[in-house]
Amino acid sequence: MTDWNQEKVTRLALTLLILLSGLAMIPFIDIPVEAITWELLAGVYEPKLNVHENKGAPGSVFAFTGSDYPPLSNAAIYVNGRQVGSTLTNAGGTATFTLNTAGAAVGQYNVTMEINVNASATESIELKAGEPIATPPPNFVGPEFSLRPQTYLPVIFAN
Repeated sequence: MTDWNQEKVTRLALTLLILLSGLAMIPFIDIPVEAITWELLAGVYEPKLNVHENKGAPGSVFAFTGSDYPPLSNAAIYVNGRQVGSTLTNAGGTATFTLNTAGAAVGQYNVTMEINVNASATESIELKAGEPIATPPPNFVGPEFSLRPQTYLPVIFAN
């Protein structure tokens, strides 16, 4: 009788293990099969964020390239901890974007590209009066984000 109970318990444990293994894959439902790599499953990424030029006058447009991120993932872009936008990484885990500093104050800004807490990198830029205006390299493509927050005011019509 104890062998029969032990066999039942073993089968039940294996069945639960198989079911729970399937549940562990739920976070990966929206990710294409070719994007699921051992790094994604293990959460092992060492991303890099590079900026073409790290100094410029206010009004500069800085070009950023993030690499070694999880592929085909939505990356949030932060400036000094405030989210300014998001971009999508390609199948190789790379994304590009520009940061427009028109109307921003002189000073240092920390720019972070992050896909969850396991894939985050930060690069600093500095706006200095008297520096030349930084521009992206020719043919650089990617979404553009503004350093200054935009204020939207409602439109009021009077009759």
